[in-house]
Amino acid sequence: MASALAPGHTSSSDAALYGVLHPLPPALHDAHLAIDDHGAFTDIAAFFDRLAPRKPAVPGLDLVAVPASITRAQLQGDRFDHQGIDWLARSTTRSHVRAKRAEFEAARLARRLHHVRSDFHANISPLPNSDSFFRFKRNNTLHRAFFPHFQLRNVLAATSRNDVYYASGHHVVRTDAEDGQKDVVVDFSSRLSIKGSITTIASAANVLVAGAFDGEYAITDLSATHDAAPTFGRTFDLMVETRSRIVNHMHLFDGRATYHPQAVLCSNDHHLRILDCATNKFTHTFQYPAAVNCSATSPNGRMRVVVGDFQETLITNAETGQTFEMLNSHTDDAFACAWADDGIHVATAAQDSTISVWDARSWGKPLTSFTSELGITRSLRFSPVGSGPRVLVAAEADDYISVINAQTFESKQVFDLFGPIGGITFTPDGQSLFIANGEKTFGGIVELDRTGWAERTAERKPKQDIIWDDLMTDWTEDDRLDAHGWTLSGDVERERRCVDFGDMVV
Repeated sequence: MASALAPGHTSSSDAALYGVLHPLPPALHDAHLAIDDHGAFTDIAAFFDRLAPRKPAVPGLDLVAVPASITRAQLQGDRFDHQGIDWLARSTTRSHVRAKRAEFEAARLARRLHHVRSDFHANISPLPNSDSFFRFKRNNTLHRAFFPHFQLRNVLAATSRNDVYYASGHHVVRTDAEDGQKDVVVDFSSRLSIKGSITTIASAANVLVAGAFDGEYAITDLSATHDAAPTFGRTFDLMVETRSRIVNHMHLFDGRATYHPQAVLCSNDHHLRILDCATNKFTHTFQYPAAVNCSATSPNGRMRVVVGDFQETLITNAETGQTFEMLNSHTDDAFACAWADDGIHVATAAQDSTISVWDARSWGKPLTSFTSELGITRSLRFSPVGSGPRVLVAAEADDYISVINAQTFESKQVFDLFGPIGGITFTPDGQSLFIANGEKTFGGIVELDRTGWAERTAERKPKQDIIWDDLMTDWTEDDRLDAHGWTLSGDVERERRCVDFGDMVV
C-alpha cells in the first residue's frame, strides 16, 4: 500500500509528469532469503541524504510510490533520468550525483580489492566511454527480479520482447516490454523451504530452466498449452551429504546427437551436470576442484569454458568434461563467462574486477584484458549473430552496464543506473537488451534498444586486401547472415531496423 511522502520531500513535478503513482512492488528483503553483500553500493536515497542534507526546498529521494513505467519520451531531455528522478527539483544534476557516488564507492572498493590486485592490474584500465550501440527505451518499475546471493546475478531471460522472464523468490514471472502484466510460469512454492529461493534462470527457443538454492530445478516448455505444469527435479541424492548444493548458473545448448535442448547446471557442490530437457535425465556429470560458478558452451557444442572458485579459466571438452587448457589472467574467483556466436571469442570476468577476452584459435594469452567501469562484473553476454555491430555486455554488481565494442575491444558505451543489477539478457534477435535493476524504490526491468543502422556490417574492399576479422562488425559478413543457422532476422528486416514502429497504431 502506498503511503504519503514525508512532509517537505514530495515533488510536485514528479506527480505532474507521471500522473498516477503506483505502490512499490513487493520486496524480498527478509534476512533468511538473502546472502548479503557487505560491499554493495549504498542505497541511492541514503547516499543522496549524505550528499545533500535535507532542506525544506530540496526534496529527498525517499519516495514510496513510483510511476508504473517510464519511457524515453518522458525524460524531457536531461531533466529526468530513466529511473524517474527529477534532478532539477533537487537543485542538482544527475552527472554531479553520479560523479560523487563513483568517487565514494571507488574508495570503498579500493580497500576491498587491494588483496587481489597485482602488478598485472597496474597495466590495464577501463575502456573509454565513446560508443553508442543502445539507447534507453523503457523502464517497467512494477517488476523486481530477486537474487538471493550477491555473487549470482543471472535471474533474467527473454525469448522475445513479449516474453521476458525473471525470478522472484519461489516464482519465475513472465512479463512483456510494453504493458508490464505479470504471469507466474514456474511456482516452486511447494518444493522449496521458506529459506529457499530461485538462484538462476535461462531460456532458449521454447525452453525455460530455473535452478534454486538447494539443488532444485525446473524445466518449462514455453510452447505447451496454457497452464502446462513444469517438470521439476533435483541435482543430488538426498542421502548424500554436501555442504552446499546451490545451482549457481544455468545455460542451454542443443545436443549434437539428439538436437534436444540440453541444460548445463553449475553447482556449488563442485559439479557441472548436463540435463536432457526432453527426458529430464542427467546425461553427464563432471567434477571440478571447487564450486563451479558459470560456464558457456561453444556454438558447435564441442568445447566449454568453465569458471568457479578458482583463479584459472578451464577450457574443457564439452562431451567428456576433460580440461585441455588452463588459462591464467585473473587473480580471484570468477563468476561470469560467455562464448560468442562466431565460435572464436570467449570472455571471462572475475572478482578482481578484470575482464579478459580470449581467441579460441590460440589460447596462449588473452587477446586483451581490461578492468570494469568501477565494481565487479557479475554477468557477461555477447550479442547474437545477425543483430548488428558485435558487442560484449558486462553487467557489474551495482550501477554500471558496459556495452563493449567486440570488434576492437578498445572502446565501449556505459549505461549507468542506481541500484544492484540482477541480470542482463538480449532478445534472440539482439535488438533489445533488458536489465534487471533491483533498487528497492527506483528499480524495474529496463529495456535498451539498438541504434545506428545506417551502415552495412562489413566494408567492401578488394579480396586481396580483406582481413575479415578486422572488417566484420557483426559475427559474420553480410552475405552469409541469411544462411547462418542462428540468424533470426532476414535481410529486409535488417534494412528496416532504423525505423521505429513502436508507437504506430493500426
